[in-house]
Amino acid sequence: YNITRQKAALPLANKPLIRWQAETLRKLGVEKIIVVVGYRKQQVLTALAGIENILFVDQQGSGTTGALLSAVNHVKDDSFLLLYGDIILTYADYENFMAACSDALCTALVHPLAKEAPQHWMCAQVKDDTVEYVLGHPRDDVTHRFAGLFSFSGKILSYLNHHSDIMQSVQVGMMPADEPQLEDVIQSAIDAGESVRAVSTTNTAFDIDKPWHYLQASYFWSDYVCSQVDHDVIGKGARVSDAADINGKLVLGDNTEIGKGVIVEGNLVVGADAKIIQGAILEKNVVVGDRVTIRRYSQIEHNSVIGPDCFIGHGAEVAGILLRRVFAYHYGEFWGIIGDNGDLGAATVCGNLRFDDQETEHRVSGHKETPTFGANAAYLGDFVRTGVNAIIMPGVKVGAWSVIGAGAQVLKDVPEKTLLYVRQELEKRAWGPEMYGW
Repeated sequence: YNITRQKAALPLANKPLIRWQAETLRKLGVEKIIVVVGYRKQQVLTALAGIENILFVDQQGSGTTGALLSAVNHVKDDSFLLLYGDIILTYADYENFMAACSDALCTALVHPLAKEAPQHWMCAQVKDDTVEYVLGHPRDDVTHRFAGLFSFSGKILSYLNHHSDIMQSVQVGMMPADEPQLEDVIQSAIDAGESVRAVSTTNTAFDIDKPWHYLQASYFWSDYVCSQVDHDVIGKGARVSDAADINGKLVLGDNTEIGKGVIVEGNLVVGADAKIIQGAILEKNVVVGDRVTIRRYSQIEHNSVIGPDCFIGHGAEVAGILLRRVFAYHYGEFWGIIGDNGDLGAATVCGNLRFDDQETEHRVSGHKETPTFGANAAYLGDFVRTGVNAIIMPGVKVGAWSVIGAGAQVLKDVPEKTLLYVRQELEKRAWGPEMYGW
């Protein structure tokens, strides 16, 4: 998805991730926000439009260290918060972290690794609320991973200005990426005798690095948003048929309609000018965007997010994330993520259960990984089309601007800007009544 997107602007429950962050910081009393931008920065500017007192700074150096160095000269206070733009935290974890911040050189929010593989993360060994040491993507077990939220005193500048241009806080035999990392600066401070305080998360923390992280975070966030709904909120001109079967609380935007025969199995949040009609079925904790049409006995599975301007009908079954302007018609079945302007041809099917009952192994930049969530989902980039009766096997990823032809069975990942189709061989013969003895 990064081919066409800045991941900090990816929507969660139909609001950009970085806007959730900024609004939360404002709610917690943070008055000044500096946003470091680079790749596809206009998407970030658009995502934060209308929020006052935000300063945008172009990144000059590389890595997370370069990002901080680009902004730190604009900080006039003795201490400041730093938040990575692809981090998802609950309000309670922000609140707990700010309450725990001390006058130490650094306070870091950390998340228990539990069953997560340490090889995928910037990790911290924590003891008695103190970071003992930092390790980048280690092979051995450590207690926590960094959760992307830090508090620094101005003293960090002396370590920033003498950072290594490649991470040194790795185990022997490990190979870090060729860019400086902020966590390595923190280890330099620890080596110099500084204390780094650790505050553990109390809830789930997501760091969106890979498509399955985004899918899992979306499931969590739709549940989190819908769980906050404790009474109906019906917008101006919105209508709910007496013949609809509603089994939860509704938040409906202006002029939205829920028609007769519709089944809603839990809390539901819908934007403005949407139509959910003609026997559509929506499971619990679903979020639906503006101007969406869901009709004719289609089904939206639990915790799914349907983006603005999508059209789902004729018995289509979808689950996961549909971004903007996705069309799903005629008895198809899909689980995963579909990017902007995705077009699922009639009876497009996504398989999500393998015959060996195993999880699909993925390759990320040559690295093998088996996700703990969403390994068998399908991941379609922006501007992807499928023909009728296309079959997408478990775990397949299709790059942006690609087309899957009618009747194709897609077994492997498809790169962006690719046409994949079936070459059919036909045999033509004479036929008629004479073949039946006339």
